[in-house]
Amino acid sequence: MKLLILLSFVPLLLANPKEIISGNLSCKDFKTGKFVLISNETNRKFLIHRTKTLQIEEVFDLSTKKKIQKDRYYRILWKSDCQFILLLDLTKSQHDETDKYINSHGGYLCTIKKIEGKCAIIETQFAGEIFASEVCKTQ
Repeated sequence: MKLLILLSFVPLLLANPKEIISGNLSCKDFKTGKFVLISNETNRKFLIHRTKTLQIEEVFDLSTKKKIQKDRYYRILWKSDCQFILLLDLTKSQHDETDKYINSHGGYLCTIKKIEGKCAIIETQFAGEIFASEVCKTQ
């Protein structure tokens, strides 16, 4: 049943999304800059610095506010203003077999689905699994 539900969303994610605009921000505003993502599920805060072709992530534990791993570097391949692929840069980041597997199977497909204020809801897809996160622009 879970697989059927996930598969029903795949065509939506593969479609070329149109430009999404909310207030003064559009998808283009999420291509570069500094962002924060809070995951209450994993109790982590991600500080993200993004250039047009690179994303650097710092990860902190929400309880201790301490950095819990080395920075991760991702190459960004933009498919449209609202859709991009993240591939871990294996030359700059510590990685394991899972990271290699994800890269060899196309990386993470990310789609900006909605913008509210300074935050975007981004759906990330890999191997039929889809999860949503809220990324907020800080600069």
